[in-house]
Amino acid sequence: MSKVSLLLLTKNEQENLKEWGNWIHKINCLNEIVVIDDGSDDDTLKILKSFSSSTLSINIFKRKLDNNFSNQRNFGISKCKNDWILFLDADEIPTLDTINYLNKLSPLKGHNYSFKRNIIYLGHQLSHGQCLHDRPIKFFNKNEGKFIGPVHEVWQSTSTTINSHQIINHHSIKNLNSFLIKINLYSDIRAKELFDQKKKTNLWEIIFYPKFKFIDLHILKLGFLDGIPGLILSLSLSFNSFLVRSKLWHLSQK
Repeated sequence: MSKVSLLLLTKNEQENLKEWGNWIHKINCLNEIVVIDDGSDDDTLKILKSFSSSTLSINIFKRKLDNNFSNQRNFGISKCKNDWILFLDADEIPTLDTINYLNKLSPLKGHNYSFKRNIIYLGHQLSHGQCLHDRPIKFFNKNEGKFIGPVHEVWQSTSTTINSHQIINHHSIKNLNSFLIKINLYSDIRAKELFDQKKKTNLWEIIFYPKFKFIDLHILKLGFLDGIPGLILSLSLSFNSFLVRSKLWHLSQK
């Protein structure tokens, strides 16, 4: 297996990173964690430095997010020493089977590797709705693409993507307050992106797009099978759609 760099963006992630000590050293191919930190003022960097060992280096770079996740990740890629990169967020944890898969993998040039991401939402694992077809590319060769999109960024590459069928648990939301803060930030960035693209919205789109979003997530993608947590998530993401279009309208009025 080729040596691997893990790319991580952080801002006040101490609670999530406390779980990393249980698994991070089990990925034998990993010899470097590249951290791009957006001004953490908690114990995030202290916890990360504690992971350092004779076989794992922790390289931290401080850089403002400036409302663009892709720029932040592409900057991080430029700091990675290895060609092969595992891309995780602080609230994502690979299962033991996924770790074993990475340890046995001999990655092929011209290929990306996607993973199934399960959402752990308000303490409940969800399997439908938003995460029904959530299989992001999480492992790739840095020379074969780049991240695009200021928010909800994706790895853009002409390489073939292999679905690994391995699972990464995404402990995304532990309480609604943190989720509302995140929605407010993400909707700000998305509205500005659409505004810069000269996109416009109207009354009917503001009213009906969130409704269609809820129908898609909760009914068509079977979010109702996840019970009350699934309902809350579908409603929250519909509200995010409402905020994006409302903020886009507001920007157009200035």
